[in-house]
Amino acid sequence: MSIADHKPAIILLAEDETLVRMIASDILTDDASYRVIEAANADEALTLLEARHDVRVVFTDVDMPGSLNGYALARIVDMRWPGIALIVTSGLTGPGIGDLPKKARFLPKPYSPATLLDTVRDLLAGSAKPITLPGDDSADGHGAAILPVGIKVDQLHTGLGTVGGLAQPLPEPEE
Repeated sequence: MSIADHKPAIILLAEDETLVRMIASDILTDDASYRVIEAANADEALTLLEARHDVRVVFTDVDMPGSLNGYALARIVDMRWPGIALIVTSGLTGPGIGDLPKKARFLPKPYSPATLLDTVRDLLAGSAKPITLPGDDSADGHGAAILPVGIKVDQLHTGLGTVGGLAQPLPEPEE
């Protein structure tokens, strides 16, 4: 094994509630020695993903300010970076049909530290089973087949994210 094999996995944590983000980050870093990169919303998370090539897991809340919610973030990550594992969480509602990519896991809030760590370990080991919802007949095996009209996954994200405040609107779709 090389030294690179011993590096801790990097997890991108997208959560707008500062205290919740801090607690989740502490669980992942202190209890399991993962490296955590934090984002306050999906726009910032995409900006970070475009700049880094070492993220192994994206853990995102659903309801966040900005131009995208956690479900849209998960679908974009699944299409642009299919090797990144996905965990989506919410304390308000569970996912509906087509909300999540097939390989994503949903973790309802409040979650225990052990449940979060087990989910991350399972995803990193490749043993996590995708969730299936009754009536979810996605033919392509990727969950939701469509994104909101203005989102183009073949272009760089236009949000300012970590660089300077509010996100920019997404480009208009080409006719």
